[in-house]
Amino acid sequence: MSMTHRVVRNNKRLPQSRYSPYILGSVIDTIPYPKDTDLTNEKQKDDAERLGVDLSLFVAEAMFLLSDDIYSMLLFCVKIILKYTGNKERKNPTQVVKILIYVMLYVFETYIKPKNGVYQAGGKSTQLELIKSSTQHFAYGVRSLEHIVLVLENGGSIPPISFEHYNQELKKLEEKLRSSKDVLEANGFVREAMKSNILHLWKSLFVTLPLIYPNVRIHDMFSPLLNQARQDVCSRLIASLHI
Repeated sequence: MSMTHRVVRNNKRLPQSRYSPYILGSVIDTIPYPKDTDLTNEKQKDDAERLGVDLSLFVAEAMFLLSDDIYSMLLFCVKIILKYTGNKERKNPTQVVKILIYVMLYVFETYIKPKNGVYQAGGKSTQLELIKSSTQHFAYGVRSLEHIVLVLENGGSIPPISFEHYNQELKKLEEKLRSSKDVLEANGFVREAMKSNILHLWKSLFVTLPLIYPNVRIHDMFSPLLNQARQDVCSRLIASLHI
């Protein structure tokens, strides 16, 4: 075999897909630049804030529906704060829960406390069963938003399908609460007015400075539950004496 034939054979072109600069360029173009990632992250943070506003509006609706019995309403609030959250460190709640507490305080102090709602030991709201049937939607709303915030805080991004699922869950919650629309209106709930008054709270969702709890106000809000707990303890103590 001649040297010329050998050279020709060794200079055969490799398949284009293995080395073509044009194909390599098209692959590189599909890799997101850090700037694009930052833009996605910031946009999704805005989306998360909007989800927080929507969730807190449903929490406010539930409080209005349960306001015929303060005991039932406060137990619902406690579940949002302690049970529905994915964070089990009670001394260090997530920013989502902290903002929801501020929403609860605002609703309680502005709309419910001035009405001197009915409170009875072991009382039960007429809308309690409706709210109980919505438990899974509230729990999903709190835990999923906490997860979204955690990912975005660490510079990551959320698959668009996750936002779609979240909106679908809120839609289910809206459909359930819609059956008590007349009760909400009778109790003075105005959605747009409520939204405008709590919107600013969610602007602190990704702020590094921690929210400071107004402990005295929180204690005042939940004091009926503390009184009820003391009454329950006393009742059990008296019963144990067989008097």
